[in-house]
Amino acid sequence: MNISSLHKIKTLKKRNEIKAVLDKGKKIKTKYGLIFLYKNVDSKEKKAAILLKKSVGSAVRRNYIKRILRAIIRSNNDLFFNNCNRVVIIYNYKGKDALALIEEEYVKKITQKNDRF
Repeated sequence: MNISSLHKIKTLKKRNEIKAVLDKGKKIKTKYGLIFLYKNVDSKEKKAAILLKKSVGSAVRRNYIKRILRAIIRSNNDLFFNNCNRVVIIYNYKGKDALALIEEEYVKKITQKNDRF
């Protein structure tokens, strides 16, 4: 399944793809979790995966957060290289007010990392 067919972002589904990003990628720490970036030389596609811990909330709440995070990734798609895979892990979520703060911090950390990537 694509995260967005308009922006050509595919989903990292296979365990070995996600593990490669986690092992070889650059780690960015945020207040709400971790972001891993990995520049894939083999593929020209942008791929992403969103992982949430069960401690974040019920399945309904986790799916809601994933939907919002996919929208954040789509809206900030131009911050990434064409062949950049990313995994977003959220483990510290504090209510609906935090979603705007998550996007703010996500964009800030990614732009800082792109300067050094």
